[in-house]
Amino acid sequence: MSRDNYRTIGAIVGLGLGIGAMFLFGMSGVVPGAAFGAGGCVIGGIAGEQIFDRRGPR
Repeated sequence: MSRDNYRTIGAIVGLGLGIGAMFLFGMSGVVPGAAFGAGGCVIGGIAGEQIFDRRGPR
């Protein structure tokens, strides 16, 4: 798999975790959903790239 695939998978997982964290904190609505979702996507994408980089050269 390529680095882009890892970034995409990480962003999707991060989106789910961000929305889950939003509900865990008792928030709902469009604005908190956008903030938590976008934050989760960015953090998940970065984490996916770091996982790819740690796996070593292909």
